[in-house]
Amino acid sequence: MRFPGSLFIALVLVLLASQGASQTITVNEEDASARAISLRTFFEDDTDVPGQGEEVDGIGLLGKRTRHQLGDVPYAAGRTLVDSTWLYYRTSLDTVLPSTGVHWIRVPLSPDSTLKGVPMVLRIASRVPVRIYLNGERVLQADDAAVRPGGIVDTREADIPPINVPLIFQCDGNKEVITIRSEGAPGSSLTDHAIEASLHTADINYRTQRSMMHYGVFVGINILIALLALVSGWSEKERTGWILLAVLSILAVLDVVSSLGGGEGMLGMPARIKEALRMLNMLLLPWTSYMLIRVICEMGVELSAKRKRLYLIAALVVTALVIAFLIGEAKGLVEANEGLGLLNDQPWIIIPGLFMIALFGIIVLWFSIDVIRLGIRLLRTPGFGRWIGAGAVASSLLTILLNIISAVSGDGLSVWLSLVADYSSYVAVPVSVAVFMAIRAAHHNRLVARQRDELDLEVQERTAELRKEKERSDELLLNILPAEVAEELKAQGSAAARHFDEASVLFTDFKGFTSMAAQVDAGELLQELNTCFHAFDDIIGTHGVEKIKTIGDAYMCAGGLPDPRSAGPLAVVLAALEMQEFMQKRRAERMAAGKPAFEMRLGIHTGPVVAGIVGVKKFQYDIWGDTVNTASRMESSGEVGEVNISAATYERIKNEPGLTFRDRGRVEVKGKGALEMFFVRRSSEGA
Repeated sequence: MRFPGSLFIALVLVLLASQGASQTITVNEEDASARAISLRTFFEDDTDVPGQGEEVDGIGLLGKRTRHQLGDVPYAAGRTLVDSTWLYYRTSLDTVLPSTGVHWIRVPLSPDSTLKGVPMVLRIASRVPVRIYLNGERVLQADDAAVRPGGIVDTREADIPPINVPLIFQCDGNKEVITIRSEGAPGSSLTDHAIEASLHTADINYRTQRSMMHYGVFVGINILIALLALVSGWSEKERTGWILLAVLSILAVLDVVSSLGGGEGMLGMPARIKEALRMLNMLLLPWTSYMLIRVICEMGVELSAKRKRLYLIAALVVTALVIAFLIGEAKGLVEANEGLGLLNDQPWIIIPGLFMIALFGIIVLWFSIDVIRLGIRLLRTPGFGRWIGAGAVASSLLTILLNIISAVSGDGLSVWLSLVADYSSYVAVPVSVAVFMAIRAAHHNRLVARQRDELDLEVQERTAELRKEKERSDELLLNILPAEVAEELKAQGSAAARHFDEASVLFTDFKGFTSMAAQVDAGELLQELNTCFHAFDDIIGTHGVEKIKTIGDAYMCAGGLPDPRSAGPLAVVLAALEMQEFMQKRRAERMAAGKPAFEMRLGIHTGPVVAGIVGVKKFQYDIWGDTVNTASRMESSGEVGEVNISAATYERIKNEPGLTFRDRGRVEVKGKGALEMFFVRRSSEGA
C-alpha cells in the first residue's frame, strides 16, 4: 500500500525552488566540460530506454554537453580532439547539409575511480547504421549492429529496439569520450536517424528484473490484502473499515501498475496506453493518502464528520489541480520534463500557476503530516488496530528517513536503503494489516476455543446433572413399578395390563398395631413400622419377589410377576418364613428393652391375577383378581407367628425338601365359605 506523501513533499520542494515563469529548460551554450559520473550515478539517475522503460537506472548520453557535427571529420573520434567548434546537440538538431547524411556525436564524460574495471553497457537504438567509439577506439560498427538503413520511421508511434555495446572506462583521471557516427540518406537529419543512446552498468537487466520482481511482490501483497479485506467486509457488513481497506489496496495496485506502465514505461504498452496510465498515475496522487487516513479513522481514531468531509474536499481539489495541469500540458502551457516549467510568461498564466502550485503543496503537506499524526494516535490506542497505525507511520515517516539516509550514504548502502524504503512505502501498511488480521483472528480463535471449552464443560456438567436426575427418577420409578413395567412406561408412555396364570400373593398384618399406637408416640411407631417394612423389602428382594404395596400396617407382595420366571410359590414361602423369623427376633429385642413389639399374621395363596398400572397421577402397580382376595383371607384366617398357605399353594410346594406342613383342615372364611389351609414351617422347626 504505497504512501506517496514523501514523493509529494519532494515534488513540492522542487516546484517551489523552480522558476515558475521560466521557459522550457535550455542548453547552457558555454558549459563544455565533461559530465562527472560515478557508480552511484547509475543507481540514482534514470533514463529512457526504448522497448524497456522510461525510468531505467542509467544516464542518457544525448544531453546538454553533447557535441554534434555534420559530415565526415578526420580524427572525429579521437579522445584529444578539440571539439569546441562543434555545435551543441540540440541547437543543431535540424541543421542539415543537403550533400551528406553523415552525423558525428561526441559525449564527453569524466568517470571517477569507482567505475574503474566496472563493466558498462551502452544501449543504442537507431534507424540507420552507426559506428561507436570509446576514446578513439571502435567498439561497434554497422556490420556488428542489428540496424539497417531504410525508410524513416515515426518514433512517436513505434519504439526502436536497442542493442547493447560493452564498454570499460580507463578511469585515469582524464576526460573520456564516447563518439557515435551515424550515416543515413543524403540530406537526412538526426531526427530522421532517430538515435537513442544511454549508458548503464552491465547488470542493468538483472537490476531491472529485480525491480520488476519487487513491484510484483507489491502488487501481489496488495491484491491479497484486498481479497482478505473484502472477505472480512462480507462477514462484518456493519464495519465499513474493511471496504475502505480493500479500496486502499486496490488503489495501491493501480498506483504501481500505472507507475510502471505510464510513468516508467516498463510494461511495453503502446504510446496511447502509456499516456493514459501516466495520467491515471497522476490522478491517483491524493487518493492513496486520503484512503489511508479514512482507514486509520475507521480502525480506532475518532474524527468528526466535518473533518472527514474536509479531507474529501482536499483530495478533490488536488485531483482538480492535476486535471488542470494535464489540460495545460496538452495546450502547451506547462510541462513536467525534469521539473515543472510554465511555458508562457504572461501574468494570467504565472499568477494562477503559482497559486495552484502553492495550494497543491499545502494540501499534500497537510495530508502527509496528518497521516503520520493520525497513525501515531492509532498506534497509542489500545486494541489490535494499533498495528495499522504502526504500518501507516512506517509507510510515511520511515520512507522519508530511509530516502534521506540513502541520499547521503555510500553506493552499496544507498541501493539497499532505497529498496527498504520502497518496501516501507508499498507494503508497510499491507503487512501491518496482515499482522492485525492474524492477531485478531488468533484472538477470536482463542475466544472461540475458550467459549467452546466453557460450553463443553457446561454441557458435561449439565449432562452429569441430567444423568443424576435420570438415575434418581429411574430409582424413584423402580421404587413404584417393577423394572419391566417401568421400561415399558418410559419407552411407550403407557403400560398395558397383563394376565398371569399363576402368581403367589403374600399378605401380612400386624396384630396389636392399634394398642401399640396408643403406647408410643407417632414418630417411634412410624420408625418401627419402617424398620419392619425395610427388612421385608430386603428379604423379598433376595428371593425375587415383587413388592406390590403397603396399606397402613399391611404389606403385600407377589411372586411370578411381572416376569413369570422371577419367583415361584417356593420362593414366596421361603421369603414368608424369613419375614416371620425377623419379626420373632425383633419382638425379642424390643421386649428385652422393655418396649412393646409387633406380632404378625401372614397368608399366601397361588392363582391367576391381572397386573397393571392404576391412575395417571401418583400411579402405582397393582394386581386384581380372586387370588388377591383369597390371599387376604389366608392372612386374616392365620395365626400370629405362622405362615398360613392355601391348598393351591400347598399343592405346588408339598414335595419340596426342608419344609413341613400342618393341615388345618377346612376353615370357615368370610365370603368364601370353608377353605382348606396349611401352616408351613422349616423342617428343623418341626423336629
